[in-house]
Amino acid sequence: MEFFYENQGVNTYLVYKIKEGDSIDTLSLGMITNNNIPGLIKTIFTQMDEFRFIKYNVSAKISMKQFFTGVVNRKRLLGVFDGIVNALISAEEYMIDISSVILDLDYIFVDVSTCEATLICLPITNNEIQKPDLGAFFKNIMVNTQFDQTENSDHVTKIFNYLNGSPLFSLVDFKKLIDGLKNEQSVNTTPVQQVVSVRKVVQPKPKEALESIPVVNKVQPRTTPVPQPIQINQPKSQPVVKSTVSGTNNVVKPPIQQQSQPVISEEPEKKISMFNLLMHYSKENKALYDQQKAAKKAKNDAQKQAQANQNVNGNASKINGNYGYKIPNVNQNSGNGSFAIPGQPASNIQQPTPIKQQNQPTARPQTQPSQIPAQPVVQQSLQNKPYNQPVQQIQNVQQVQTVQQVQPQGQPMNFGNTTVLNNGKIGETTVLSGDLQQTQAVRPHLLRNKNNEIINLTKPVFRIGKEKSYVDYFVSDNTAVSRSHANIITRGNKYYIVDTNSTNHTFVNEKMIPSNAETEIHHGDKIRLGNENFEFKLY
Repeated sequence: MEFFYENQGVNTYLVYKIKEGDSIDTLSLGMITNNNIPGLIKTIFTQMDEFRFIKYNVSAKISMKQFFTGVVNRKRLLGVFDGIVNALISAEEYMIDISSVILDLDYIFVDVSTCEATLICLPITNNEIQKPDLGAFFKNIMVNTQFDQTENSDHVTKIFNYLNGSPLFSLVDFKKLIDGLKNEQSVNTTPVQQVVSVRKVVQPKPKEALESIPVVNKVQPRTTPVPQPIQINQPKSQPVVKSTVSGTNNVVKPPIQQQSQPVISEEPEKKISMFNLLMHYSKENKALYDQQKAAKKAKNDAQKQAQANQNVNGNASKINGNYGYKIPNVNQNSGNGSFAIPGQPASNIQQPTPIKQQNQPTARPQTQPSQIPAQPVVQQSLQNKPYNQPVQQIQNVQQVQTVQQVQPQGQPMNFGNTTVLNNGKIGETTVLSGDLQQTQAVRPHLLRNKNNEIINLTKPVFRIGKEKSYVDYFVSDNTAVSRSHANIITRGNKYYIVDTNSTNHTFVNEKMIPSNAETEIHHGDKIRLGNENFEFKLY
């Protein structure tokens, strides 16, 4: 069988050219051209000069082979099987020989929205065409299909059990099985929708909400922000104690349980939230809410102040205790303001040089290379150098800087040599070799011209269209794009685009490509889906 695709306006046709040796079944041809048979694609018979053609309108449909690429879920499998069974049963009802129906995954076409499969009938009676084995056909599909592992796979088990357990395949019995599985699917999804709708309708009763909020009597505002434990929820069965003081009857609340620790950071047992205050507003509740808010603010301020004091004390202890000597206090020493240095006798203490301002330049001393210490500079300079030499500078009473090495005058500063690649000479420009140059990472993607959106092609077969449940990139704002418009195929280091029988066709560099034919694309090619423009890029 030799078919080819033909584009006429907005329609895409699968065309069969009748050969000289073909014998046409006129009864079947008349049935498919004059009737709309459920499950079979509408057929057109044309003749041009001595050539005769049978055309099938497959616009906006993709082949079953493309539809089953990747993971197949329950809806897709049952929808396709149901369409195939209905088409075969309808063909028998219209007295069409079932052997003339093409059971090839490349020529079974599916609507990606409804998952309904449609078949083509080729009314050619040749000796090579035999009646198909329907049981083996469906079993072969089940074996070579990758099912969705995230959903319940009981439908797969039941279909396999039927195909392996029935010696004779019956279309009627198989249709009953598929219809039963589709009904189970609809029943399983119905309770979830009902539960969601019930949860949205149920609202808390005003009476219940009122009982959940405690009634607080008149509360006097406190003068201090320190919170005190307030017992809000009183048990209904707790007795009220009356006491007579100074001749008057006063209602006394039960005593609050004493706590062993001070209650500075304790929150009240039950707070009045903003929601409760708005639902049951009163002056008493407002006063209590303001009181709790002020207490919380005071608690946070106290924590911040304690943290700040801890940081200050930690820094001071580090300065005074971690460097091996004490920072001198000029007021506590003798008149010269000197102080002792560990490892030096007291008689060698000299008058320290005045601390220079930060903006004044420091004279560079004349030192020999042999005088530069090889050990850590701070320790060696304190042990072997008098204090008045420019070994270190104390810029602040609370900060001591490390000693910087001084390069003798007349010698260049040495910050380390630069490694020369490929054994190049110093002073010359080094040319990087090919293996050291950084190669650009190949990242195939589409650039959508309308909004500069970058669409990364992350799958071997990347689908583009406006059927959200099927495609990998969903075009929601352009009705000129078909539900399954085109696929980008990655095969090794080459990339191809395939138009999947779209209504408004696919163009590469403003040239329309044929349907269901792989067209190679390169970096910088302009791609147009209908009137939606893209640019293919590799980096």
